[in-house]
Amino acid sequence: MELRQLRQFVTVVELASFTAAAKHLGIAQPAISAAIKKLEQQLSIQLLQRNERKVSLSAEGQILYQHAIQLLKQAEDAEQAMQSLVGLESGTVTIGIPSMMGSYFFPPLLMGFKSLYPQLNLSVIDAGTELVRKKLLSGELDLGIVVTHDVPAELHCEPIYKGELLACCSQDNPLSQQDSISHQEFLDHELVLFREGYFHHKVIEQISREQQRVPQVSFQTNLIPLIKSIVARDFGITTLLSMVVQPGDSLHSLSFNPPFFLELGLAWRRDAYMSRANQRFKDFVLENCKLAEA
Repeated sequence: MELRQLRQFVTVVELASFTAAAKHLGIAQPAISAAIKKLEQQLSIQLLQRNERKVSLSAEGQILYQHAIQLLKQAEDAEQAMQSLVGLESGTVTIGIPSMMGSYFFPPLLMGFKSLYPQLNLSVIDAGTELVRKKLLSGELDLGIVVTHDVPAELHCEPIYKGELLACCSQDNPLSQQDSISHQEFLDHELVLFREGYFHHKVIEQISREQQRVPQVSFQTNLIPLIKSIVARDFGITTLLSMVVQPGDSLHSLSFNPPFFLELGLAWRRDAYMSRANQRFKDFVLENCKLAEA
């Protein structure tokens, strides 16, 4: 097997289409079909199930796909290792950050790092902490922000932020006369939530299990300005980190009773090679936020 074959195979799987994969890789569709067929012949195994609408993995193909992801990542790490020997004249830092941290905590850090290393590229992937953790474990990300509790042994995590998760309502809502809210009372209201996989959605799931209630979810969106706008117009209540609630939002915030505190950290795989660009960014972040607390 060649890395080229594995890369073509992985692309076909992820795009579920020979045509889309060929377009993505910039090669002719018959060429990529022939390459996959040759790979199947070499292995004497059918890797893909083909039909008119999409391509899917066979059971054997699923096993090869998992190995291919790891091999391609190792090849990328090796290439980055060689490139890093020439210094920090070029390179890309890719980090997974959930929306609230990306919008309110990281901008000064990103701009500060960019001012020191203008030749390096920064790529921020907006994703919930669960998805970030999965991408770190699979090798799709080198750095990411995750919740610090229940971190897998394969990851190293350094805490960088601790803040309170607050309930938020409009200033016209009767709850605006309160300073705190019980978990049961919170579930009495229609809710505006981030989608599954984001840390504050997990809190609602936890509250719901404890109270044996089904939450009344009226809106789900990952757009923070939209969440604030919906809540400010009293179409529901939500949860936001304390740092996200800003003057002028027309929101009233309440502590949960009992309260919720969230600790987030910068994480990376223990056994993975880290390029000099990523290493420098990691060090910069850790040096400039010694567990910031809202």
